Amino acid sequence: MTQDVGIPEDIRDLVRGITQGLLEFVEQEVVPLEQRDKDILSDERKLFDERGFLVERAQEARREVRMKSAQAGFYAMFAPEGVGGGGVPARAMALVQEGYYRRLGPGRLYAGWGKGCLTQPPVASFVDGPSHMFTFAPEPVRKEYLPRLLRGEKTVCFALSEPDAGSDVWSIKTRARRDGDDWVITGTKQWITNGPYADYAIVFAVTDEEAAANHKGGITAFFVDTSWPGFSKDAAIRIMGHLGSDCGILSLDNVRVPGDYVMGQVGQGFQIAMLGISEGRLAIAASCVGLSQYALDRSLAYAQERKSFGVPIAEHQAIQFMLAEMAIDIFTSKYATLQTAALVEAAVQGKGRLPVKEISIVKAYSVEACQRVYDSAIQVHGGMGLTDDLPLNEGWRIARTLRIPDGTSEIQRRTIARQMLRGDVTF
Repeated sequence: MTQDVGIPEDIRDLVRGITQGLLEFVEQEVVPLEQRDKDILSDERKLFDERGFLVERAQEARREVRMKSAQAGFYAMFAPEGVGGGGVPARAMALVQEGYYRRLGPGRLYAGWGKGCLTQPPVASFVDGPSHMFTFAPEPVRKEYLPRLLRGEKTVCFALSEPDAGSDVWSIKTRARRDGDDWVITGTKQWITNGPYADYAIVFAVTDEEAAANHKGGITAFFVDTSWPGFSKDAAIRIMGHLGSDCGILSLDNVRVPGDYVMGQVGQGFQIAMLGISEGRLAIAASCVGLSQYALDRSLAYAQERKSFGVPIAEHQAIQFMLAEMAIDIFTSKYATLQTAALVEAAVQGKGRLPVKEISIVKAYSVEACQRVYDSAIQVHGGMGLTDDLPLNEGWRIARTLRIPDGTSEIQRRTIARQMLRGDVTF
């Protein structure tokens, strides 16, 4: 980790300790499992079944990693202390994500694909484990379900998107109706990360048609056990040439949910959803900074080793320009992400607004910059950059994929513009 300007020493110390500990955890706990299961991790035809779901052995290995990570204090470290997490602040989170992704690189960090199957589970996020959204969890959920999530025994998914409602949250068709003291939910969810494997789900459904139609509430978040009658995991979605993924399609057919399993208040679902999505956007930005630095590290080393026309290619101005552009993108992404994380910390402490505009800026810029960096890295490596011997093409695909979840690049730009048109023009 660099000596970042404006980062207090206590946060630097925290980040150094966590990052080192997390990397040691991977070497001591994850690598042995990777070696044990290398036959399936190295061959997607064995890693996924005919439906595109991870085979049971892979799912059990992930559960083992989560539980060991929870025991080591890493799994829920980014969740707030109020729900039993470690309460690691946003800037520290960003720097830990950056360091983790920079060290391991894209070849080992894409969830559900190859070795990433086991290197993603050590740290929970809002799409699979304890997060800030659980500050809205009702008492029955806190008592019965949250401890299992904190221990890594069980996982959750964020069930918002639908076949006809991705970025347009207000268009969701899933409905929840009152039936005595319970709610009954019917609908289909799609593109749900961890959906095929989740034990629980935060399901978003319309409870007030008129309010939802006018974008004034009307969407409610429910905590649902995926084993309840009427809940089904229909499919895993194959993505970007792979035989499976962590994304899935879920169906709810008159799923009965107790009335006291509402997250927050009835009609508060949109605010809860945006809290989770905002957390995800910042984490993606930080991860992309780390992935980009991995690509630059490899490109610098290769450019000084590989020779053409009798000299290292690093001496050619065309290569130097590519390396410089990569550095510009990384520097801009990193410090924009850290500044935004600082604003998030202030907002959590009640000292400022939630930086909606800035979160969208760093998500859009960092992901797009990451793809540019990998494109340049492939170019620097020439033919080697296209091979599977190096994970650069995997990094490019990761960056391309991340331009979609938690709001597309176009949605980020719409959010930025709308915030400015409302008067938010502070930078």
